Amino acid sequence: MSVTNTDWSTPNNTISLSPLQPTLPSEIESRNSGGTAHILPNERKKATINVETLTNVLDGGPEKTKKRRFILSPSEGTDQSGKYYMTPQERFKSHIEHFTSAHDEYLGKYIPTVEEVSWMSCNTMNGGTLSNHFGLFLPTVMAQASEEQLSKWLSPTYALQIIGAYAQTELGHGSNVRGIRTVAHYDQKTQEFVLNTPTLPSIKWWPGALGKIATHAMVYAQLILDGKEHGVQAFLIQIRDENHRPLPGIEVGDLGPKLGDHANDTGFLRLDNFRIPRENMLDKNQQVTPEGKFVTRSSGTKNPKAHYATMMLARTSIIMMAGGYLARAVTIAIRYSCVRRQGFIDTSTTHYLSPERQIIDHQVQQYRLFKQLAIAYAFKFSGLWMSKRQQSARIGDSKEALQDLKEIAATAAGLKGLCTYMAWEGIEDCRKCCGGNGYLMASGIAPLAQDYVWQTTAEGDYILMILQLGRFLIGIYEDAVKGVPVSEQCDYLSSVSNPNFNALLCAPVKPISYKDFLNPNYLLSYYKYRVLMELMDTVSVYKKKLAEGCTRDSAFNACAVGTISAVRAHCFYFILRNFITSINEVKDQDIKLVLNDLCSLFGTCLLLDDNWTGCISREQFVWVKQANSELLSAIRPNAVTLVDAFDIPDRVLCSAIGNFDGNVYEALFESAKKGTQNQVDPYIGYKEIIQPKLDVEFLKNRSKL
Repeated sequence: MSVTNTDWSTPNNTISLSPLQPTLPSEIESRNSGGTAHILPNERKKATINVETLTNVLDGGPEKTKKRRFILSPSEGTDQSGKYYMTPQERFKSHIEHFTSAHDEYLGKYIPTVEEVSWMSCNTMNGGTLSNHFGLFLPTVMAQASEEQLSKWLSPTYALQIIGAYAQTELGHGSNVRGIRTVAHYDQKTQEFVLNTPTLPSIKWWPGALGKIATHAMVYAQLILDGKEHGVQAFLIQIRDENHRPLPGIEVGDLGPKLGDHANDTGFLRLDNFRIPRENMLDKNQQVTPEGKFVTRSSGTKNPKAHYATMMLARTSIIMMAGGYLARAVTIAIRYSCVRRQGFIDTSTTHYLSPERQIIDHQVQQYRLFKQLAIAYAFKFSGLWMSKRQQSARIGDSKEALQDLKEIAATAAGLKGLCTYMAWEGIEDCRKCCGGNGYLMASGIAPLAQDYVWQTTAEGDYILMILQLGRFLIGIYEDAVKGVPVSEQCDYLSSVSNPNFNALLCAPVKPISYKDFLNPNYLLSYYKYRVLMELMDTVSVYKKKLAEGCTRDSAFNACAVGTISAVRAHCFYFILRNFITSINEVKDQDIKLVLNDLCSLFGTCLLLDDNWTGCISREQFVWVKQANSELLSAIRPNAVTLVDAFDIPDRVLCSAIGNFDGNVYEALFESAKKGTQNQVDPYIGYKEIIQPKLDVEFLKNRSKL
């Protein structure tokens, strides 16, 4: 490495770094080669399954794979590796340029499905602000605007002629939407709504796209007519003029630096007697007449399932994204763990060049990474199930169909909370598994954890989403005791209405050996038993509090900690059940065998990690450990192929340690040379601060005495 002599009288104090010239092929370690080019190809030769066939399984069929690749194709040839050296302002600008260039050809012409939007979200190369426009603002317009409003707003929204933010959360209110404090009064004389954020806590706070880019906002406010409250309504307002300046009565801006997601201008909005036309309240289901009367439209009561369907669409997409983002992290970590070597295979060696072990072959590394691999697959299969089920649940208006949709929507809330937390936790553990190099932004895995973590608090803290499902499950249990039929998601309650019901008789058949725990269906019997016991314990506390005279809300609060355990048990049962169902639909026997092992690993890992007190004996627990160890060894030959099947392009991973070719050390060094600190030498501030303190005459000796 040679550095130019610096003359501080000239501004161009640049550093000159030698270009990297790798030896080709790079199987042999040398000055310019990491010698790792053969490792991942050799790993792929160990596979017992066809990667393309497995990709089709994950996508839901060959046609879906073809469609997904088409959806992602506009980003081909794009290089976003420089994003790790950008300032937040540069990331913001780069995101907008990348997003618009990728979508320009299709704006206003192509309407993607929820599944297709999730594909885009899972494979974003520089995620940021405009995803809010299409992911939140647009769906709200489509779901709540009347035909007249759609004819006016839909086309410019699709074409990005207006850019919208979804302004619901406030400085003082988030999850409790009914308690938001932004207000909208109606002025009958001018036929306008007057919107205000009357207190500091009522300022709109956190909406993405609001800070800098949005021209419009979907503002949620309490509708008040003649002093009477009519609940929270959605109002479409313009917030910036033709010069992109805030309109009179609008104070708007960015919240400032965040943990991650730096290309997203999360913002605040203050309204001071801001007036909008009466027609700008979204009125598909209700409207305010010119005379100021609140009227429910006939379409507002025609299909009561619409409320649940709208929530389920967003949450299904988030569940699918959880699997997608975790897949990115585990792909990087498993590939890197195959390339990276640490620790002599024979620790008695005295030669420093003795062979070292691939870190993927350390059992603890396998446990941590293969567990996340299994969770990513499980999430993806549950996301597919949710996507299919919400489509079928929309058909029909029977009472049973509505109840089914309500249950799926509640399950989606709990899954959203649990999956986002587990995905973030998994991404972070994958980063740790990559050691020091995982700490570099260029690893692609460090920024992934930062950029994803906000998902755990979207719609409120993930615990609130879990408790939402918990409240629903208590109600389902009470109905089941009365003999109300339960759905397949809650089939563990099918016998509780029997007067002679004894939960202990529902315990799984005792295992004969550890091999029983290699069977996904046998594991499922434990998960089914556990959720029954956890929910019964929770309901017992709930009923006791009711009997003591507590209100339902107070009784629920008193058993909230137990409720979280019950919901986790329900969700794990739900996910494992869907994993098994998805495997049963696979026709390729080799893939089915590998997925069975992965599914059993999912079941044994969560059994080992969670508190299963009272549901499994010590002897059985030892057998679970033995089964888990055998499953790790069984999955090892297919580890790289299992992550290859996620079909995540290198341009999306944007990782110096997780690329398909496995040339990790070349990529890391090349990335380091791009660093902004390496573009000038000496560093900025040297002359003014450090140079006066140094013994320059001593340094001139070049280490000579």
